[in-house]
Amino acid sequence: MVEVTPELFQEFVVNVTVAILCGGLIGLERQLRGKPAGLRVCILVVLTTALFVTLAAELAVSASDQLRVMASVISGVGFLGAGVIFSRGARVSGITTATLIWMLAAVGCTIGFGYPYVAALATIIVMSVLALIDVAEALVPRLKENSDSVDEEIQPKS
Repeated sequence: MVEVTPELFQEFVVNVTVAILCGGLIGLERQLRGKPAGLRVCILVVLTTALFVTLAAELAVSASDQLRVMASVISGVGFLGAGVIFSRGARVSGITTATLIWMLAAVGCTIGFGYPYVAALATIIVMSVLALIDVAEALVPRLKENSDSVDEEIQPKS
């Protein structure tokens, strides 16, 4: 069993706080724009991932144990992301949301491995990408036509 030292507890509090803030910022942006995977989902994905990886980092006997946990998290989140992708005929939607869920897990893993400041920077980058793409699509309407934020056409197999 791991002894909970004051330093470990402080690190835990910082990691949980950063996870809630990172997931909350991305989730708020999504929710305010009426997109799937809003505030609750984003916070929970980052927080859960951070906790799984923190536990692995603290309890693992070797680095390969930590990597196995991270690989399992990535696979599990892939299934979660796949659940938000919908196809209707030749149209597919939800790819941005699925990719965002994967990114949320990456932010959580980064926090869990003890790099909360890198996770905060990644969150700023994600927020910037989401905002700048919206601006670009507003300035150049043709971009919106081919955007993954609307249904995408899939070419039928020949």
